Amino acid sequence: MLNIVGRVFLTVIIPLYGGYVGTSLNTFDIYLVLAASWSLWAYGQPGPQQLWQTGGWAGVLKGWLLMAVAILLVAGPAYGVGYLITRMSN
Repeated sequence: MLNIVGRVFLTVIIPLYGGYVGTSLNTFDIYLVLAASWSLWAYGQPGPQQLWQTGGWAGVLKGWLLMAVAILLVAGPAYGVGYLITRMSN
């Protein structure tokens, strides 16, 4: 449950807030790299360790790439929505 809340926080809440306060795109790019790195770290935790054992490096790499793409697909639009909220409220 905490892992899911963390992913929602990373992929929706933080980018939405970043767009709302008007962070630069360079800062947002650094955030995306950190979020993708976190998803790789999350695969090493006790639950996903079974993936390491059954899928090996290929399974872990595939899972990490899917998470990194999911972060990009969700965080980008969330940043845009936060930015639009700021523009519409002024």
